[in-house]
Amino acid sequence: MEKILVAVDLSDLASVALDYAASVAKAFKSQIRVLHVVSPVPSYIGNEIAPPVIPAENQEEIARMSMDLAAMAEYLQQQGIESHYELVHGPVIETILENAGSYNADLIVMGAHSHGFLYRAFMGSVCSGVVKHSHVPVLIIPGK
Repeated sequence: MEKILVAVDLSDLASVALDYAASVAKAFKSQIRVLHVVSPVPSYIGNEIAPPVIPAENQEEIARMSMDLAAMAEYLQQQGIESHYELVHGPVIETILENAGSYNADLIVMGAHSHGFLYRAFMGSVCSGVVKHSHVPVLIIPGK
């Protein structure tokens, strides 16, 4: 196992998933890519949906996310793990899978939040979408 993709949502669960990935990376001498996907917000023009955009006021938030990801990669490097990060925009599930493919990841690690039935029924789950469509193993770290 040479490459591990860790998809994070920058919540508290991200650090737990990162630690699990670090354990695996140390055992197999793997490198890690930390990935965060920002889902574009659709714009509305009258009753029509315009192409998704990233609002200008979110640039400060994007900078903060980038700093958080850089800190995660640095944390891994301090443990002797070759690592880097990516902050990308796109539909979350598809972008994670595309990134795993382009990175040639041997494993995807993700944290799972425990949402209720109604949330899962109407919104779905990023983890279940990745597991369903991934061509590589996916390690899901459950929330507490």
